Amino acid sequence: MRFTSILAVAATAVITVTALQYSAPATADAFADAEDAVKYRQSAFSLIRENFGHMAGMVRGEIEFDAESFQKRAEALKHLSYIPFDGFSGAGHGVTENSDALPSIWENWGDFSEKSEAFNKAAHELATASQSGDLRSIRPKFMATARTCQQCHEGYRAD
Repeated sequence: MRFTSILAVAATAVITVTALQYSAPATADAFADAEDAVKYRQSAFSLIRENFGHMAGMVRGEIEFDAESFQKRAEALKHLSYIPFDGFSGAGHGVTENSDALPSIWENWGDFSEKSEAFNKAAHELATASQSGDLRSIRPKFMATARTCQQCHEGYRAD
């Protein structure tokens, strides 16, 4: 019986060490190099732009409002709102080459982070509002989200 207990403890230790070994890269820099980080954040922003642009067309009346489609895109935006910002740290820290990112991002990291958090919050509120299916209720949250985008672009993106 004692041998079985020792064997169980040893097996648990091996499994734990193995799991930690393979999970370590998840806490390390996710990007092999700066180019990967830039491509990652650009791809994420492209998806954000695509979903936001479609919703903007509905809000402006350029595209017929479809509550279900709007809600799906708002939900996508909510989830996408976190994604690009990892590409500004680690291998992507300070990288502006082949990018619209300005050095002011890293010079004013606290402000940039606050603006990214404001975008996340606004995207969540927009997704919640979209559940109503009522464009009049959705429009103010959409405009608030658009303002968070613009505020970040003004100081941190070369256009």
